[in-house]
Amino acid sequence: MFWSALHSAVISNSDDSKNNLPLSEVKEDGISKAPVGGPFTWVSTISGLPIISLFAYRAEPRNCPACSCGTNSSTTSNDDLSNISDLRIYGGKNATDGMYPWMVALYYDNKFICGGSLINNLYILTAASCVFNTDRTLFSVKFLMYDRGNPDSNFFERRVSYIMTNWFLDTGITSMNDLALLKLNETVPLGSGLSPVCLPPEGPTYGGYNGTVTGWGNTVNYTYSRVLQEATVPILTYDECLKQSNYHFFQIDDSKLCAGAPDGGIDACQGDTGGPLHIIDQQTGKYVIAGVVSVRTECAQPKYPGIYTRVNKFRSWIKFNTRDACYCSS
Repeated sequence: MFWSALHSAVISNSDDSKNNLPLSEVKEDGISKAPVGGPFTWVSTISGLPIISLFAYRAEPRNCPACSCGTNSSTTSNDDLSNISDLRIYGGKNATDGMYPWMVALYYDNKFICGGSLINNLYILTAASCVFNTDRTLFSVKFLMYDRGNPDSNFFERRVSYIMTNWFLDTGITSMNDLALLKLNETVPLGSGLSPVCLPPEGPTYGGYNGTVTGWGNTVNYTYSRVLQEATVPILTYDECLKQSNYHFFQIDDSKLCAGAPDGGIDACQGDTGGPLHIIDQQTGKYVIAGVVSVRTECAQPKYPGIYTRVNKFRSWIKFNTRDACYCSS
């Protein structure tokens, strides 16, 4: 069993002393800044457990650029990459280069391990199972990467200054709170092809939506993909997941999403963990991160749809602990 109570490794907060905290959510020049709670405390309830953040202080960001989340500048066809591999990621296909500019590849000790998503100019959202019990100094976060074997000229990377999880639990049978924030060692330049994904509003379960999952994880021959893959999967309601799957009731709760066809064949897999499950907002047309690929052992099996951490159940925790960052308008 693994258990982490706000497992964090704080290395450097030298930039946090520059500014004061905002007292309420405000919007300036298209930037939404997260609300702030009282000093040293922020409490939510997950399965009846009080979650207290020890990292309440965050300096207010300055000089935030005007930007928009969930958008891309994709104009490139990837037909020339079709000869790289005929093995799609469990019913998926090569994504279009530039379609998901918030998608990052996490490397640990120079080895690819997981995916993640840029949610503002300073933080990556990923799975706790990717980073639990690790050394943050061995991580590198790689941006604007499409073909991992042949990065283009826009590719760049950042290091990780600290890692925060939220009472992560993995028993091997089920997991709980499989979500983590990685603070980068310096901000990233938003715009010019790089934009964060939009956070979802609180409330929607997205049951009945089609979601798009992306990553460089295992293909059907159990090797990591070189080119970013995408696959479309139906998102199930809680009741549908229980009735149509072989999961036990204690493996599914309202902090998770199920997504996948009853017959299997299309799914995220090892190496896709931490990556996003997107939906497209029906009003704005922007990409929203509905789920994060959670820890998994089997992939694309009948009666076992993919399990994702439901992001909007953790929205307050995410916003509170990233309030020193610049958010783009949604």
